[in-house]
Amino acid sequence: MNDRFLKRLGPQIKISNTLIEKELNKRIASLITDYKLTGSQISLMVYLYESKGRTVTQKEVADTFVLSHPTIRSIVRRMENNGLLEVGHLRSDRRQISLSLSEKGFNLLEQHIDDIYAVMDDVNHQIIRGLDEGEVQKFSEILTKVINNF
Repeated sequence: MNDRFLKRLGPQIKISNTLIEKELNKRIASLITDYKLTGSQISLMVYLYESKGRTVTQKEVADTFVLSHPTIRSIVRRMENNGLLEVGHLRSDRRQISLSLSEKGFNLLEQHIDDIYAVMDDVNHQIIRGLDEGEVQKFSEILTKVINNF
């Protein structure tokens, strides 16, 4: 394997992630101007929105998004302070923190959900622009392998 290409992989992945995050943050900020929400915060809200009707724990969210406890706690705290999330404890295990959208958070998301999905779809199309269907499939398979390596 060519060492020159190997040395560039990590930085290329980091740069790609940063560019994607910046684009998402910019596009979401233009949709929801009342709050300065990041891509991570919107992703959490969409996750909770799509999980309505079932209990979601902070640990589940941290595991799903591969975030450390301090990082997810910081995101949750900011959103709770803005009145967008409600935080509680499971009855079966008081150590487990449950998360749900507050009425305010649910209404905000409900108002913008179609536009949020459209932004996510646009950014996904931007990511794969110039790739044919086979390359997109291979790209997805490679990303899955990279994720599973960790």
